[in-house]
Amino acid sequence: MRIEFTIPGKPVAQGRPRFYRKSNYVVATDPKASKVYKADIAFLAQRAREDAGLTELFVGPLGLQVMAYFPCPKSKWRKRVPRLEEHHDKRPDADNLAKAVKDGLTGVLYHDDGQVAELVVRKRRAAQGDAPRVEVSLYTLEPLEDGDER
Repeated sequence: MRIEFTIPGKPVAQGRPRFYRKSNYVVATDPKASKVYKADIAFLAQRAREDAGLTELFVGPLGLQVMAYFPCPKSKWRKRVPRLEEHHDKRPDADNLAKAVKDGLTGVLYHDDGQVAELVVRKRRAAQGDAPRVEVSLYTLEPLEDGDER
């Protein structure tokens, strides 16, 4: 089983939690940008789940593929031959992008992000004129057979 959807807009990485004291306790909260982004992910994932006709959450080991496309900066635009898609080697880190997506999908498509046994994250600079976005693909993994030692 596979479910795919696209998150429009510039990719947002999971931010560092902020800690503050509340009487005798220390409380950790997500930065506002991370909270909003995870809520957007949850909304889009819920819509994709309804469109696919799924009523239950995924169970068992899962694979997750995240393709993050960042905008092509105006300073790199060309008039004659438009820039093609290329690797993105700047911040944010790929693992922080994946963490934001995994947290946004928790409770919507699966019970716990610990179910993700296979994770592929790619960062790209979108082709000139293409919109920034994140393409998410979540799929169930088949059981390994004896002798399968990848």
